[in-house]
Amino acid sequence: MILRLILFLLFLSPLSGVELKKENDNLLMNNWSIRLYSGYATHRPLIAIITYGDIRPEYHDTGIRGLDISHILVRNWKGYSVDWSFRLGYIHHLENGFQPNHNQYNIFFMVHYYTSFKGFPIRLFVGEGLSRAERVPYVEGRETRRLSDEKDSKLMNYINVGFDLKLGDLLGIQQWNHITIGLADSHRSGIYQKVKWFNHTQGGSNFITLFLEYSL
Repeated sequence: MILRLILFLLFLSPLSGVELKKENDNLLMNNWSIRLYSGYATHRPLIAIITYGDIRPEYHDTGIRGLDISHILVRNWKGYSVDWSFRLGYIHHLENGFQPNHNQYNIFFMVHYYTSFKGFPIRLFVGEGLSRAERVPYVEGRETRRLSDEKDSKLMNYINVGFDLKLGDLLGIQQWNHITIGLADSHRSGIYQKVKWFNHTQGGSNFITLFLEYSL
């Protein structure tokens, strides 16, 4: 799954992104950054989100707020316009009264790919790792129990996929280029009942998030 996602993102744009990367190395000059975000649950599957942009909200109106701390491990990987980072994430689930609010903790690796959209520089990214929630998120539990003979799991596979752009480019204020704004899907999954760690669950959850990321 993660390999197909990476390939999908890479083939969205030409490899001329290598030149764009050299022109935009100041996007995150430091190795550390922090991302602040907020979002809502959607009932749409991950593949529909990344291929069709289908981000309709789920009707229970649950949501999340969170932050990620990131450390860049490799820049310009093998000469390509690709950076790798390691991330730790904290999410607070807002369950709209259906169950108590609770926290979630993520650990994952992320790859950023520098490219452009209609001449405007952007970054595409996908992250892969693990997620543990104090409670199974309400909407996720409804889905996994329906598909998996009433099974759910606090520990799940984690994917974070989306895009961002420099706030300075967007507003024409180059002093703000250490801040990016973006859209991401925060996705938990049992990987089609294949993994014992995830209690052999099928299904999962998707939360569409809007974020700001600051280079520290």
